[in-house]
Amino acid sequence: MKTSMTGKERLTRIFQGKAVDRPSLKLWGLSIDQPMLAPAYKPVYDLGLELTDIVEQARGPFNTLFGSSNNHLMSYEDKPITGSHWIDRYEYIKLPDRTLRSIKRYSSIGEPGYTMEYMLKSSSDIKALLKLPYENYPIDFNTYQAKLNKVGDKGIVYYSLDHGAYALIRNMGSELFGFMTLDDRDLLKEAILIFRNRILEQTKAVLSKKAIPFFGWVGPELCIPPLAGMNDFKDFVFDMDKDICDTIHNGGGYVWLHCHGNVKNLLNPFVDMGVDVLNPIEPPPQGNVTLTEAIEIVGDKMGLEGNIEISSLLLSESEEDVRKIVYEAVLEGKKSSRFILCPSTSYMEYPRPSEQFIKNLLAYLRYGYEYINTP
Repeated sequence: MKTSMTGKERLTRIFQGKAVDRPSLKLWGLSIDQPMLAPAYKPVYDLGLELTDIVEQARGPFNTLFGSSNNHLMSYEDKPITGSHWIDRYEYIKLPDRTLRSIKRYSSIGEPGYTMEYMLKSSSDIKALLKLPYENYPIDFNTYQAKLNKVGDKGIVYYSLDHGAYALIRNMGSELFGFMTLDDRDLLKEAILIFRNRILEQTKAVLSKKAIPFFGWVGPELCIPPLAGMNDFKDFVFDMDKDICDTIHNGGGYVWLHCHGNVKNLLNPFVDMGVDVLNPIEPPPQGNVTLTEAIEIVGDKMGLEGNIEISSLLLSESEEDVRKIVYEAVLEGKKSSRFILCPSTSYMEYPRPSEQFIKNLLAYLRYGYEYINTP
């Protein structure tokens, strides 16, 4: 084994379950040449480029709901809210027998947005949507290749896929989804299976080019306790996603999966599903499993990424607290050969970052790099 690996070598071997020189250090959300949400982030960006293994994502054009053949059915209308930086975007899908509408409130200065009204409001809306003819977009590697050229040996780029259950829930909301798990479960299964199959066909098309080893997606967190039951996770995530994971592995690829929340009872199911690296492994109180427990449960069967909370640590605590938590995380993480130290979300989520937040991000990078390189 080499005594010092490139970021690409280290991350690849973590996905493969092979021995590495040390844990990986990641700054989630770091992208080469990305614009700064605020000037204060520039020192964090610069230090992240210097010290961390880069993980970027890219995707080609894809629409899970109605594919490439019905773009003409969608229209938009922006309505600024007077005296504020908020804008309501009305989105419409014109179907033969109805017009579906959603309202998404977004910020002109980059603050997190809100869904004010969901597109799908009833079972009949879902049935009407599923009647649309569907055609996948041609596979386009331009964005992926451009990022791959920038990253080089500093890290990896994964091809970002949509998720069947997430595609449905983000357009109907968790409340309606919860009621329909009791009142119209078969329709949920039908819709998610249709969406999953569309994503699976896209995955096969990407794999056929034999150009991309890494795939990733988000979304299962909307279908786990307490938002949903374990039976919902099995029906709408595990049973649906396993075919995609198997297809990726059979094609020589690897799977990165993002799932916030209480994942303690899902760690072994994710291993069985075929996840190679799970993000972000949140300790209590945001999650329900410590890194020590997670490593005890999965051993080296799955890579574990995360354990540094932004909301309860980096946003507000002292630099000494950051140093202590990072030290403990690395100490425990080194018990696994597949650990990636990483914050719980993207580092550049806040358009007006506090001075303390910037100091703590820099401390995370400095101490993280020091400790992962300490025997």
